[in-house]
Amino acid sequence: MPGDDETRSDEVLNCLVFLAEHFGQTTSAPILRSGLAVDEAGCLPFHQVEPALELLGLKATPVARKLARLSDKHLPAMISLQDGNAAVVLEQNDDEFLIFRPSANGMQSISVSELAAEQDGEIISVAPDATKIRQHERPWDAARKSHWFWDEMRKESGAFKQVAGAALFINMLGFALPLFTMNVYDRVIPNKASASLWVLAVGVFLAFVLEFGMRLARARLIDETGRKLDTKLSQKLFEKIVNIPLGSRSGSTGAMVRRVSEYEIVRDFFASTTIVLIIDMLFLVIFVALIAVLAGWLALVPVVMILIMLVAGYVLQKKMGVAAFEAQADSSLQHSMLVESIAGIETLKACGAEGRMLSRWRNYAQMSADTQEKMRRLGAVAINLASLCQQITSISLIIGGFYLFNAGVISMGAIIAIVMLAGRSLSPVGQLAFLMTRGRQAFLTLDSIQTMTEQVDERGLGSRSITPEVSAGEIVFDNVSFAYPEADTESLSSLNVTFRPGERVAVIGRVASGKSTLGRLICGLYPPASGAILVDSLDSRQYPPRGLRSVFRYVGQDSELFSGSIKENLTLGAAKSDQDHMMAVLRKSGADKFLARDAVGFDRLAGERGASLSGGQRSFLVLARALMSPFKLLYLDEPTGAMDVETERQFIDHLKSALEPDQTLVISTHRQAILSIVDRIIVMDHGRIVADGPRDEILSRVGNGGKLS
Repeated sequence: MPGDDETRSDEVLNCLVFLAEHFGQTTSAPILRSGLAVDEAGCLPFHQVEPALELLGLKATPVARKLARLSDKHLPAMISLQDGNAAVVLEQNDDEFLIFRPSANGMQSISVSELAAEQDGEIISVAPDATKIRQHERPWDAARKSHWFWDEMRKESGAFKQVAGAALFINMLGFALPLFTMNVYDRVIPNKASASLWVLAVGVFLAFVLEFGMRLARARLIDETGRKLDTKLSQKLFEKIVNIPLGSRSGSTGAMVRRVSEYEIVRDFFASTTIVLIIDMLFLVIFVALIAVLAGWLALVPVVMILIMLVAGYVLQKKMGVAAFEAQADSSLQHSMLVESIAGIETLKACGAEGRMLSRWRNYAQMSADTQEKMRRLGAVAINLASLCQQITSISLIIGGFYLFNAGVISMGAIIAIVMLAGRSLSPVGQLAFLMTRGRQAFLTLDSIQTMTEQVDERGLGSRSITPEVSAGEIVFDNVSFAYPEADTESLSSLNVTFRPGERVAVIGRVASGKSTLGRLICGLYPPASGAILVDSLDSRQYPPRGLRSVFRYVGQDSELFSGSIKENLTLGAAKSDQDHMMAVLRKSGADKFLARDAVGFDRLAGERGASLSGGQRSFLVLARALMSPFKLLYLDEPTGAMDVETERQFIDHLKSALEPDQTLVISTHRQAILSIVDRIIVMDHGRIVADGPRDEILSRVGNGGKLS
């Protein structure tokens, strides 16, 4: 509920939760926060309101910045206030607003002038999304699907209309030079009319200056629109990547990185050159029509050349499409290998495998170079063909113009004018051949990214009219089986086990017995393939995945630290990150010991994947990170595997005191010492439980000397 202790300072988030309840949508502050970009304090900034409302199934419409222009049709509306605060305007009565304000603990009436004095930014009108409301009433094939790219492009349609208007005006000014030239040769020079010459010259000079200004304005508008799209589209893509369920991911990491990096090709193609080209192509008809007015049948020359260029461009585009598809595959192979090699460079050096990998890279590079050469060759053919056609057109018009001049049909100035008009008309056709090849690549990239974005978004999983919350945290596996994507064998098979609140459990077994997989399913990282996982007697699929992971913490044996400071790593995903809380968590986990001896403390850089820290230090830090937020269950996968005996003893001592009595601890381990803090042991083998009972009883059954596997 808005106003709880955890989110009291996050005004924007509280307003969003209030709006969700106002429109009958289900959400909670922690779940909503975890799916959106937050600031360094863990609070939601106002620029995240639109994507947040979209997640809630509501429509966000920016309205006038002035409160005086706000009308009833815009309400309710969310307004940005000073100092990062926010409010929801619900009703307007004469000179007063009824608003919801988290800092005022609820509803209050405030005058328009008072609220205007506090306003600091835009106003966003909120309403139910009509498209989503009526989607279930349509035939299944008629429902409009959202699109990561076109939806954002539609929002910028106003800017694109201005770009189109500028392109239209620029093309109209393109008539100035041919008409000026024709009049000078036909009227000014024969009559030696110097006054007329200067009048025409000043006019055409002003046209050039105006055209220059319009081109600059158009370029700036395109750049600003591109910047907006960059911000929105890159966030959308990153959101989609991190919200794809782990079980739905396909393809290599490198291929996914390449897809995201290439979206700029799509944006640049559709956001700038295409609009300008469409306008230029429309004016092509006007330019040819003017040539027909001035020179009659000579207009057939540019028409024939245009047809030749279009046919040649279509043929080249078909060939370029095949090459672009091959280039995309080659790029994916190179990206995949590059990411794997950089991430595993230590292993490569240790194995002495640099030569083998270099040979493989050379093969991929050769494949890519051959494909790129083919594309450059086709591109060069298109460009040079366009240049050749323009030259043939100019010569043909001059020759034809000679005979029409002798026949007295056209003047010398008209010959020069039609040559200039023909050059202007053929210019976009030459670009068209080139853009058709780029367009093919852009559409391939667009389809590739769209395939990725159409995968299931886990933020929509578990959405119900009522969102349950985990209370006690009891977990029951009821005949659960699971296999990883593309795996031939099951990692868990017909598993039946219960974890009760407050238990201290160890899971032991040989390598690949299913211990890590058990932890991933407990914490909602993967759903079961068959059977059911019950959480407080409810099927786990009724809970949002983020809701499960917020109370069931999984710390894998390969848990990553990210580039950045120790503080940034500690506060990843934490709702509360003040200094006192961090120090308390560090003392609980034991991570304060090595930080206390470091000159820079919290500001120490962890390095990529925690490379600047030892294995033991990383283990202490990932434990501290797991303790930063409240939880019901903590699953530790081989937590002491990288520790010496003394460090392991310290870790165990801190772990004992770090947990509350009602918090469940599950440890997957091969180490004997850490079993001292558990009271129950589960033995796994080939994805099944072969023993489950009190610690001492299981250890005696496993064998003398504490042999675990």
